[in-house]
Amino acid sequence: MRKPSLAQAVYNATFPRARACDPGSFAAHITRNLVPEVRIETNTFYGPLDSIEAQYPGLDYSYGPHRMRLGRFPWHRRLFQVFDKLRLTETEINELCCWEGTKSARKRYEAEEGITVQDTTGSGVRPATPPPEPSAVVHHYDPCEPEEELELDILEQMIETRSDHTVRASESRGSSSVVSDFRAEEEEDYSDDEMESCGVALNRRLFDAMAARDQGANVPLDEDWEQWLKEAGERGTFGDMVHAIRAGQPLNFVPEAPTSAIRHSDLHRGPRAATVSAEQYLFSDILANSIAFPQTPSHTRRTAR
Repeated sequence: MRKPSLAQAVYNATFPRARACDPGSFAAHITRNLVPEVRIETNTFYGPLDSIEAQYPGLDYSYGPHRMRLGRFPWHRRLFQVFDKLRLTETEINELCCWEGTKSARKRYEAEEGITVQDTTGSGVRPATPPPEPSAVVHHYDPCEPEEELELDILEQMIETRSDHTVRASESRGSSSVVSDFRAEEEEDYSDDEMESCGVALNRRLFDAMAARDQGANVPLDEDWEQWLKEAGERGTFGDMVHAIRAGQPLNFVPEAPTSAIRHSDLHRGPRAATVSAEQYLFSDILANSIAFPQTPSHTRRTAR
């Protein structure tokens, strides 16, 4: 049994159950169905068949764009499906497709006439514009000097935390940290000389009063202090005050201290300055009574009374 030819295999795959109205062979199928579709496509693509190129378009049935053009017609679409089903090679397709309008027909004409048919399909299409080359844009940045950066950071921090001598808490800080920072800044504003001035003046006044009392003069040490000390003893807060001073704890009852020992400038400068001055006043007086002042006979007699 002989193997069927390539044309017979394609015909059997195209018409698996041939009817009476179907062509009896693959050659009849070409004449009845395929060539008319080729003529329609050629006339649509080239217009009137008055040129050699239009008469011999050279359609390649293994070339994708040509198959796309011819695939719009039903019989050519079925033919390409059979080619794919049978897995025909490019050589087998070119050997099979040799009818009017095909690539084989053009080559045969060129061999007989000795000329080359020019393909003008892409003549009116300009070459594609090459894509632009990659480019890089460099932005020059001149960083600030270290001193300028430090000044900018300090200025931003001042704007963030203060405005018209008012402390404003930033979002990243808690209220407690802001208050502690403010107190630390206020304490740094006072020099050591200012902190010592209140205590030195008070001790000098107390020493002068003690010297006068040693000479027999009935001079009180400090009328405001004695009055406040008397009231503190009556309220029972004197012992707590002494314990707080010795333990280094804050004095919650400092506003009741005598105002004569606190400078008016400290009151105007804020409650923190007044608190520091009052603490120095109380601490200096206790040291003067317990350590600095010598026990004279007149002082001992007055203490006994």
